[in-house]
Amino acid sequence: MKLPYADVRFDKKGALRDPSELDVVAELLQQKHPTDIFVVSHGWNSTEGQARALYERLIGSLVAVRSRVPGAQERRLAVVGVLWRSIQWAPDENSGAGAGIADELAALEAEIAQRIDDPAVRTQLLALAPRLEASSEAQEEFVDLLRKTLPRTSKGEDEAGFDALRNAPPGEVIEAAKVTGEADAAPAAVGGAASIDPAGLGPLGAEGGGAGFLDSVLGAARNLVNVSTYYTMKERAGVVGRKGIGPLLDRIHREAPDARLHLVGHSFGGRAVTAAALATEAPVSSLSLLQAAYSHFGMAEDWDGAGRRGVFAGVPSKVSGPIITHTRNDKAVGMAYPIASRLARQIGVALGDENDPYGGIGRNGALKTRGGVAATLLDVGDTYAFSSHGVWSLNADAFISGHSDVTGRQVAYAVLSAAASG
Repeated sequence: MKLPYADVRFDKKGALRDPSELDVVAELLQQKHPTDIFVVSHGWNSTEGQARALYERLIGSLVAVRSRVPGAQERRLAVVGVLWRSIQWAPDENSGAGAGIADELAALEAEIAQRIDDPAVRTQLLALAPRLEASSEAQEEFVDLLRKTLPRTSKGEDEAGFDALRNAPPGEVIEAAKVTGEADAAPAAVGGAASIDPAGLGPLGAEGGGAGFLDSVLGAARNLVNVSTYYTMKERAGVVGRKGIGPLLDRIHREAPDARLHLVGHSFGGRAVTAAALATEAPVSSLSLLQAAYSHFGMAEDWDGAGRRGVFAGVPSKVSGPIITHTRNDKAVGMAYPIASRLARQIGVALGDENDPYGGIGRNGALKTRGGVAATLLDVGDTYAFSSHGVWSLNADAFISGHSDVTGRQVAYAVLSAAASG
């Protein structure tokens, strides 16, 4: 790493895997006396090596742009990387493109093997997969087994979709998970469901030249594996944030009370650090959410017109100026929401975008949020007008090509600029 660095590992319940790692963090703080400490959380990476590689790339970009941010050269920076047991939630944007019908079953089996934690459920799902196309009984059993992997509840803005996934008739769930390019999917040109590409297999509908195999039962099953993983990760990220990262921030603040704390989260790591910001007693100077995977109403005061607050509505008043990167290029963040909308019977012409009640913050930015500012991710050297108040949603279409493309210099420049202003 090109900056002083230590990492801390948590299990899926937010407990420390090795308490001695806190001593390593304390030693780093005592030796380096940082003025600014960045606590960074990955999201969907399935291995510690992937997470550290993400951090190394982002840190490299922070170092590269440091001289372009006023005052940053004089600051002493350190990084604490959070490592937690996550699951790769959606396929990489470039994987599976162009796969044909013959690959359907193999693609489904690979995702079951990779994403289902429970070995007994995993074995049963793999046994059912070859029978899905021909057997409604197998389809029903497949849906029932996936439901065993879900958390008991999923509070928040997508609760109706989760409840339908858990309780609707299995046949209805299968149909909702199909993506066919029908009239209820907005065209790819406007970033609607036709461009969301749930299984990473290329655009559908009129813009993409036909339905492909995502309108098949096997394609629907593959989407449901991803959606089930989404809800598992949603719960786990919140737990890790509240019970793991929050207390870690308290400990860091006790060890280095004069240092400013900056939180950076990618994907479900964005949910984890947002939950941590609410849980900690330590002051948080900046919060940077890089293609975060939670509702675009997560910080809203009144997201439904009936006074219901987003689960993170308290964050804007507690944290100095959160910034959020969002882009229509992020197929992974958009993936779960159209299916949730279908399940909740919110069928319209804008599935997944800012008009969908189930849209994602990494796709659309923070909506209906007090102090929300719509802005653009700038190139290195351009000037941000960040203030200590407001939630800045930075449209990143020009610089972020997909869900995992969050370590470039433009992103690092925005993160460092927000830290300098917080």
